[in-house]
Amino acid sequence: MSNQKTPQEKNIYKPAPPRLVQVKRITDVTPGMRCITFTSDDLDSYPEDTAGAHLKIFLPLEGQVKPTVPGFSEKGPKWPEGEPRSIVRTYSVRAIRPEQKELDIEFAVHDDAGPAIHFALNAKQGDYIGITNPGGPDPLLAPASHYYMAADPSSLPALMALIETMQPNVQGKVVIRVEDETHRQEIKHPSGLEIIWLIGSVEEQTQNLINEFMSWELPAEDVAFWIAGEDKIIRALRRHIRRDHGYDRSLIYAIPYWRFGYDEEGYHAERHHVMDNEDVS
Repeated sequence: MSNQKTPQEKNIYKPAPPRLVQVKRITDVTPGMRCITFTSDDLDSYPEDTAGAHLKIFLPLEGQVKPTVPGFSEKGPKWPEGEPRSIVRTYSVRAIRPEQKELDIEFAVHDDAGPAIHFALNAKQGDYIGITNPGGPDPLLAPASHYYMAADPSSLPALMALIETMQPNVQGKVVIRVEDETHRQEIKHPSGLEIIWLIGSVEEQTQNLINEFMSWELPAEDVAFWIAGEDKIIRALRRHIRRDHGYDRSLIYAIPYWRFGYDEEGYHAERHHVMDNEDVS
């Protein structure tokens, strides 16, 4: 197989204390996706070319105007003593415009809403959250001429951000599950990259997404894989790519964002177990 550069899962930018940002603009991209544009005076120093990278967001607790954010020490984040810790969630940088001091985060809104979705649905101009510097593999998308990708609503913002940076001669296939036909989006993509949409809930379409991906004929070389979303998708497709086809792990970005039936706290430890152990079934 190809000797492409191995993506490394780490913070690829210089560690920095979290910063506070404010809601500037709210746009409903679809009925299932809300984009919030944040701003602050120091976003002009935020790392560029990081669309698709992950970041932590710090949400204010009830009664707070601004969330508590940790300071930074040699040993990592350090929370202020005597102050309640903020709610922390992981999202993706949808777009960054340092010259305009703007950063976009998209939230997949749904009925079973946790604190981040509750914030997004009730946000108004001027509201505060905290954000970290971006993190993720280096490079964010491994260089290749063929890409095979899978996503669901949780990972769609990162997927779209990465596709928009692809070279025009790229080929491959992408399968995306969304809840409703009205949740489909126009994606600016290379003409050789086929986009396949599956419409329905996680219960209805997860196995169909897995089956669709497994039906593809895959090239032997110059290929990379990007898979993110619900836990079952990651386990099944990573196993398929590695065991059934024998591709090197360096060609695969496979990250579970969530697990059906679990909240983020309940899934946290299991998520890292899945990420760190590629043989987990």
